Parts: sequence; C-alpha cells; structure tokens
Amino acid sequence: MKTPIQIRFSDVDMARHVHNAVYLHWFELARMALLREVVPPVNDWRTEGLILAHNEIDYARPVHLNDTIEAEAWCSKVGTKSFEISYAIHRIDNHAGICATGKCVMVSFNYVVNATIALPNDWRVALEKIVRK
Repeated sequence: MKTPIQIRFSDVDMARHVHNAVYLHWFELARMALLREVVPPVNDWRTEGLILAHNEIDYARPVHLNDTIEAEAWCSKVGTKSFEISYAIHRIDNHAGICATGKCVMVSFNYVVNATIALPNDWRVALEKIVRK
C-alpha cells in the first residue's frame, strides 16, 4: 500500500534535508493506512491491541522540502504473536528512487495483564494473504 507524504517545513533540518527522525513518522502513516485496510477492527483497544516492539531504518538518499514522495508499506512476515511490516520511501518526482527502507515488528498485546498474546486468528489470516518479501 502506498501513502502520499506531504513534507512539512518543520521536517527539514539545518543541513536542508529532512531530519532522520521524521522517517519514523512517515513509516507510521504508511503502517496505519495498511492496517486500516487489511486488519479487521478491534472491539476495544483498551484491553487488547498492538505494540511496536522494533524499528529499523536504512537511509539511501536525502529527501528535501520540495521533493514529491510516498511511503510504501507491506507485511513481510507473520508469526504467532507478531508480524513484520516493511517500508520504502520513494521519490516519485523527476529524481525518482528509493530514499529509505525500514522494518518494524508489531506484537499482539493484552493491556490488562500486560503481556503478549497470540495474534487473533482473523488478523493472522488477513495478514498472511498480503505477505510479500
């Protein structure tokens, strides 16, 4: 799933490119778009849901204020309690190419007992249908 990204003036640092921490925000936007599209809704996020257990980013080229970019997210692995989402930030203007890639691990979690739990079966089935390496 691809999500258009609007680069804000405040995203740019003194080196005149987007600050490295902003990419995590872009990944989150793409992740949430993917999850809204694929994962069945949860009845009560106050008791069970997901936690972000791991993030990683590899930067390939800088992004600047006037670049046109999009964030792509896909499910790359599904386990019994967790799943992995992979990302790519693409420049889609005349200097097209991948600017960054990354991954995160999302873990199914019970907030009442403060412990990991098995992924709900309907989530696992939905995620397994879209796994891409």
